[in-house]
Amino acid sequence: MYNKIYILIIIFLISCSNDIEYNVVGVIHKIHHHNDELTIHHDEIPGFMSAMTMNFKVDQSVDLNQFKIGDSVHFSLFIKKNDAYSKNFKIINNVKIDTVNNYDDFWSDDEFPYVPLTIGDTLTSVNFIDYNNKLYNISPKSNKFKFITFIFSRCPMPNMCPALIFKQQYLANQFSSTDNIEFITISFDYIHDTPSILKNKYNHITKNYKNWRILSSVGYLNDLMIISKQSMFSFWGVDNNDIGHNMRTLLVGPDMKILKNFDGLEWLPKDAKNSIEEFIKLYK
Repeated sequence: MYNKIYILIIIFLISCSNDIEYNVVGVIHKIHHHNDELTIHHDEIPGFMSAMTMNFKVDQSVDLNQFKIGDSVHFSLFIKKNDAYSKNFKIINNVKIDTVNNYDDFWSDDEFPYVPLTIGDTLTSVNFIDYNNKLYNISPKSNKFKFITFIFSRCPMPNMCPALIFKQQYLANQFSSTDNIEFITISFDYIHDTPSILKNKYNHITKNYKNWRILSSVGYLNDLMIISKQSMFSFWGVDNNDIGHNMRTLLVGPDMKILKNFDGLEWLPKDAKNSIEEFIKLYK
Protein backbone atom coordinates (compact mmCIF):
# COMPACT_ATOMS: atom_id res chain seq x y z
CA MET A 1 0.00 0.00 0.00
CA TYR A 2 2.64 2.52 1.08
CA ASN A 3 4.95 1.47 -1.77
CA LYS A 4 2.18 2.33 -4.24
CA ILE A 5 1.73 5.74 -2.65
CA TYR A 6 5.46 6.45 -2.86
CA ILE A 7 5.50 5.41 -6.50
CA LEU A 8 2.60 7.75 -7.28
CA ILE A 9 4.33 10.63 -5.50
CA ILE A 10 7.54 10.01 -7.46
CA ILE A 11 5.62 9.93 -10.74
CA PHE A 12 3.87 13.18 -9.81
CA LEU A 13 7.14 14.91 -8.95
CA ILE A 14 8.78 13.72 -12.16
CA SER A 15 5.85 14.99 -14.23
CA CYS A 16 5.97 18.37 -12.50
CA SER A 17 9.71 18.65 -13.07
CA ASN A 18 9.08 18.68 -16.82
CA ASP A 19 7.56 22.17 -16.55
CA ILE A 20 9.92 24.98 -17.51
CA GLU A 21 9.50 28.14 -15.45
CA TYR A 22 10.14 31.71 -16.61
CA ASN A 23 9.92 34.92 -14.60
CA VAL A 24 7.83 37.53 -16.41
CA VAL A 25 7.29 41.26 -15.91
CA GLY A 26 4.42 43.05 -17.63
CA VAL A 27 1.34 45.27 -17.53
CA ILE A 28 -2.24 43.98 -17.72
CA HIS A 29 -4.22 45.36 -20.67
CA LYS A 30 -7.33 43.17 -20.56
CA ILE A 31 -8.95 40.74 -18.12
CA HIS A 32 -10.88 37.79 -19.58
CA HIS A 33 -12.98 36.32 -16.79
CA HIS A 34 -14.86 33.94 -19.10
CA ASN A 35 -11.79 31.91 -20.04
CA ASP A 36 -9.29 32.69 -17.24
CA GLU A 37 -6.87 34.72 -19.33
CA LEU A 38 -5.02 38.01 -19.01
CA THR A 39 -3.82 40.13 -21.92
CA ILE A 40 -0.39 41.34 -20.81
CA HIS A 41 2.20 43.51 -22.48
CA HIS A 42 5.38 41.89 -21.18
CA ASP A 43 9.07 42.66 -21.27
CA GLU A 44 11.51 40.38 -23.05
CA ILE A 45 11.70 36.93 -21.49
CA PRO A 46 15.41 36.10 -21.89
CA GLY A 47 15.99 32.85 -23.71
CA PHE A 48 12.33 32.43 -24.57
CA MET A 49 10.61 35.32 -26.38
CA SER A 50 10.90 38.99 -27.19
CA ALA A 51 8.63 41.65 -25.71
CA MET A 52 5.07 41.49 -27.00
CA THR A 53 1.42 41.72 -26.03
CA MET A 54 -0.36 38.40 -25.68
CA ASN A 55 -2.90 36.40 -23.73
CA PHE A 56 -1.68 34.33 -20.81
CA LYS A 57 -3.69 31.41 -19.53
CA VAL A 58 -4.02 31.79 -15.74
CA ASP A 59 -3.89 28.87 -13.34
CA GLN A 60 -7.23 28.09 -11.69
CA SER A 61 -5.75 28.90 -8.28
CA VAL A 62 -5.42 32.58 -9.27
CA ASP A 63 -8.33 34.94 -8.48
CA LEU A 64 -8.80 37.27 -11.46
CA ASN A 65 -10.87 39.64 -9.33
CA GLN A 66 -7.71 40.94 -7.70
CA PHE A 67 -6.49 42.52 -10.96
CA LYS A 68 -7.21 45.85 -12.60
CA ILE A 69 -6.36 47.20 -16.04
CA GLY A 70 -2.93 48.82 -15.80
CA ASP A 71 -1.61 46.59 -13.01
CA SER A 72 2.14 46.11 -13.30
CA VAL A 73 2.78 42.48 -12.38
CA HIS A 74 5.55 39.99 -11.81
CA PHE A 75 4.57 36.35 -12.33
CA SER A 76 5.76 32.86 -13.23
CA LEU A 77 5.11 31.35 -16.64
CA PHE A 78 5.20 27.56 -16.76
CA ILE A 79 5.70 25.84 -20.11
CA LYS A 80 4.64 22.25 -20.65
CA LYS A 81 4.98 20.17 -23.77
CA ASN A 82 1.59 21.18 -25.16
CA ASP A 83 0.40 23.83 -22.75
CA ALA A 84 1.37 26.93 -20.78
CA TYR A 85 -0.05 28.60 -17.68
CA SER A 86 0.83 31.44 -15.34
CA LYS A 87 0.63 31.83 -11.56
CA ASN A 88 2.48 33.37 -8.57
CA PHE A 89 1.32 36.87 -9.50
CA LYS A 90 2.61 39.86 -7.56
CA ILE A 91 1.06 43.27 -8.22
CA ILE A 92 3.75 45.97 -8.08
CA ASN A 93 1.70 49.08 -8.88
CA ASN A 94 -0.89 50.42 -11.28
CA VAL A 95 -0.04 52.55 -14.31
CA LYS A 96 -2.16 54.45 -16.80
CA ILE A 97 -2.21 52.73 -20.17
CA ASP A 98 -3.72 53.39 -23.58
CA THR A 99 -6.47 50.78 -23.79
CA VAL A 100 -6.72 51.20 -27.56
CA ASN A 101 -4.73 48.47 -29.33
CA ASN A 102 -1.53 49.75 -30.89
CA TYR A 103 -2.36 48.43 -34.35
CA ASP A 104 -0.16 49.15 -37.31
CA ASP A 105 -1.12 52.35 -39.13
CA PHE A 106 -3.18 50.67 -41.83
CA TRP A 107 -5.87 49.65 -39.34
CA SER A 108 -7.14 53.24 -39.28
CA ASP A 109 -8.47 52.91 -42.84
CA ASP A 110 -12.09 51.72 -42.68
CA GLU A 111 -12.86 52.07 -46.37
CA PHE A 112 -13.67 49.08 -48.58
CA PRO A 113 -12.19 46.48 -48.84
CA TYR A 114 -10.93 46.80 -45.26
CA VAL A 115 -14.31 46.68 -43.52
CA PRO A 116 -14.91 43.73 -41.15
CA LEU A 117 -17.18 41.01 -42.53
CA THR A 118 -19.58 38.61 -40.83
CA ILE A 119 -21.08 35.19 -41.50
CA GLY A 120 -22.47 35.05 -45.04
CA ASP A 121 -20.34 37.90 -46.37
CA THR A 122 -17.85 37.29 -49.17
CA LEU A 123 -14.11 37.61 -48.67
CA THR A 124 -12.06 39.50 -51.24
CA SER A 125 -9.66 37.34 -53.24
CA VAL A 126 -6.05 37.76 -52.10
CA ASN A 127 -2.57 36.54 -53.00
CA PHE A 128 0.34 35.29 -50.90
CA ILE A 129 3.45 33.23 -51.62
CA ASP A 130 4.24 29.64 -50.78
CA TYR A 131 7.47 27.92 -49.72
CA ASN A 132 8.83 28.09 -53.26
CA ASN A 133 8.12 31.81 -53.82
CA LYS A 134 5.18 30.92 -56.05
CA LEU A 135 2.00 32.96 -56.01
CA TYR A 136 -0.86 31.31 -54.13
CA ASN A 137 -4.29 32.71 -54.89
CA ILE A 138 -7.07 32.47 -52.29
CA SER A 139 -10.17 32.90 -54.43
CA PRO A 140 -13.28 31.16 -55.78
CA LYS A 141 -11.20 29.85 -58.69
CA SER A 142 -10.09 26.85 -56.65
CA ASN A 143 -13.74 25.87 -56.13
CA LYS A 144 -12.77 24.51 -52.71
CA PHE A 145 -13.72 25.09 -49.12
CA LYS A 146 -11.01 26.94 -47.21
CA PHE A 147 -10.03 26.61 -43.56
CA ILE A 148 -7.93 29.69 -42.86
CA THR A 149 -5.94 30.63 -39.79
CA PHE A 150 -3.14 33.05 -38.88
CA ILE A 151 0.18 32.51 -37.10
CA PHE A 152 3.71 33.85 -36.83
CA SER A 153 6.63 31.45 -36.74
CA ARG A 154 8.44 32.94 -33.73
CA CYS A 155 5.51 32.37 -31.37
CA PRO A 156 6.93 30.14 -28.61
CA MET A 157 3.75 29.57 -26.58
CA PRO A 158 2.70 25.92 -27.07
CA ASN A 159 -0.99 26.70 -26.57
CA MET A 160 -1.10 29.50 -29.16
CA CYS A 161 0.33 29.46 -32.72
CA PRO A 162 1.96 26.02 -32.33
CA ALA A 163 -1.41 24.68 -31.15
CA LEU A 164 -3.03 26.04 -34.31
CA ILE A 165 -0.42 24.23 -36.39
CA PHE A 166 -1.26 20.93 -34.68
CA LYS A 167 -4.98 21.54 -35.18
CA GLN A 168 -4.45 22.28 -38.86
CA GLN A 169 -2.36 19.13 -39.16
CA TYR A 170 -5.11 17.02 -37.59
CA LEU A 171 -7.70 18.43 -39.97
CA ALA A 172 -5.47 18.17 -43.03
CA ASN A 173 -4.96 14.52 -42.15
CA GLN A 174 -8.68 13.90 -41.58
CA PHE A 175 -9.52 15.32 -45.01
CA SER A 176 -6.47 14.02 -46.86
CA SER A 177 -8.66 12.01 -49.23
CA THR A 178 -11.09 14.89 -49.82
CA ASP A 179 -10.24 17.05 -52.81
CA ASN A 180 -12.68 19.92 -52.20
CA ILE A 181 -11.09 21.58 -49.18
CA GLU A 182 -7.76 23.33 -48.62
CA PHE A 183 -6.16 24.25 -45.32
CA ILE A 184 -4.43 27.61 -45.35
CA THR A 185 -2.14 28.99 -42.67
CA ILE A 186 -1.08 32.61 -43.22
CA SER A 187 1.87 34.16 -41.41
CA PHE A 188 1.03 37.76 -40.51
CA ASP A 189 4.68 38.55 -39.77
CA TYR A 190 5.23 40.40 -43.04
CA ILE A 191 8.83 41.28 -42.14
CA HIS A 192 10.42 38.13 -40.71
CA ASP A 193 8.48 35.16 -42.08
CA THR A 194 9.88 34.77 -45.58
CA PRO A 195 9.01 31.66 -47.61
CA SER A 196 12.40 30.10 -46.81
CA ILE A 197 11.97 30.67 -43.06
CA LEU A 198 8.49 29.13 -43.13
CA LYS A 199 9.76 26.20 -45.18
CA ASN A 200 12.58 25.50 -42.75
CA LYS A 201 10.17 25.72 -39.84
CA TYR A 202 7.18 23.75 -41.13
CA ASN A 203 8.03 21.75 -44.24
CA HIS A 204 8.73 18.59 -42.23
CA ILE A 205 5.09 18.74 -41.10
CA THR A 206 3.26 19.93 -44.20
CA LYS A 207 5.16 17.95 -46.84
CA ASN A 208 2.87 14.97 -46.29
CA TYR A 209 -0.30 16.98 -46.95
CA LYS A 210 -1.19 18.14 -50.44
CA ASN A 211 -4.21 20.00 -49.05
CA TRP A 212 -2.28 22.27 -46.65
CA ARG A 213 -0.34 25.45 -47.43
CA ILE A 214 1.55 27.72 -45.06
CA LEU A 215 1.89 31.09 -46.76
CA SER A 216 4.14 34.11 -46.38
CA SER A 217 2.80 37.67 -46.45
CA VAL A 218 6.22 39.24 -47.13
CA GLY A 219 5.68 41.57 -50.07
CA TYR A 220 1.90 41.17 -49.87
CA LEU A 221 1.02 43.55 -47.07
CA ASN A 222 -2.05 44.94 -48.84
CA ASP A 223 -3.50 41.45 -49.27
CA LEU A 224 -2.78 40.74 -45.61
CA MET A 225 -4.53 43.98 -44.69
CA ILE A 226 -7.61 42.96 -46.64
CA ILE A 227 -8.07 39.43 -45.33
CA SER A 228 -7.09 40.36 -41.76
CA LYS A 229 -9.54 43.23 -41.50
CA GLN A 230 -12.34 41.40 -43.27
CA SER A 231 -11.98 38.32 -41.08
CA MET A 232 -11.60 40.42 -37.90
CA PHE A 233 -8.19 38.96 -37.16
CA SER A 234 -6.19 41.63 -35.28
CA PHE A 235 -2.44 41.97 -34.91
CA TRP A 236 -0.02 44.76 -34.14
CA GLY A 237 3.61 45.60 -33.46
CA VAL A 238 5.24 43.77 -36.37
CA ASP A 239 7.27 46.83 -37.38
CA ASN A 240 8.45 47.32 -33.80
CA ASN A 241 9.14 43.63 -33.13
CA ASP A 242 6.58 43.89 -30.32
CA ILE A 243 3.95 41.54 -31.70
CA GLY A 244 0.48 41.05 -30.32
CA HIS A 245 -2.54 39.36 -31.85
CA ASN A 246 -5.88 37.70 -31.25
CA MET A 247 -6.79 34.19 -32.42
CA ARG A 248 -9.18 33.80 -35.34
CA THR A 249 -9.87 30.92 -37.71
CA LEU A 250 -12.37 30.89 -40.58
CA LEU A 251 -14.25 28.26 -42.53
CA VAL A 252 -14.92 29.70 -45.98
CA GLY A 253 -17.07 28.24 -48.76
CA PRO A 254 -15.99 27.60 -52.36
CA ASP A 255 -17.70 30.91 -53.22
CA MET A 256 -15.54 32.71 -50.59
CA LYS A 257 -18.51 33.24 -48.27
CA ILE A 258 -17.64 33.11 -44.55
CA LEU A 259 -19.44 30.08 -43.11
CA LYS A 260 -18.13 29.87 -39.55
CA ASN A 261 -15.65 31.52 -37.17
CA PHE A 262 -13.52 29.78 -34.58
CA ASP A 263 -12.31 32.30 -32.03
CA GLY A 264 -9.53 31.86 -29.50
CA LEU A 265 -7.94 28.49 -28.86
CA GLU A 266 -10.66 26.65 -26.99
CA TRP A 267 -12.27 25.14 -30.10
CA LEU A 268 -11.63 21.46 -30.68
CA PRO A 269 -10.41 20.01 -33.99
CA LYS A 270 -13.13 17.34 -33.87
CA ASP A 271 -15.79 20.08 -33.70
CA ALA A 272 -14.22 21.86 -36.66
CA LYS A 273 -14.17 18.55 -38.53
CA ASN A 274 -17.90 18.10 -37.90
CA SER A 275 -18.63 21.64 -39.10
CA ILE A 276 -16.63 21.13 -42.28
CA GLU A 277 -18.44 17.87 -43.03
CA GLU A 278 -21.84 19.50 -42.43
CA PHE A 279 -21.14 22.41 -44.77
CA ILE A 280 -19.73 20.14 -47.47
CA LYS A 281 -23.03 18.23 -47.41
CA LEU A 282 -25.03 21.47 -47.64
CA TYR A 283 -23.11 22.60 -50.72
CA LYS A 284 -23.70 19.37 -52.63
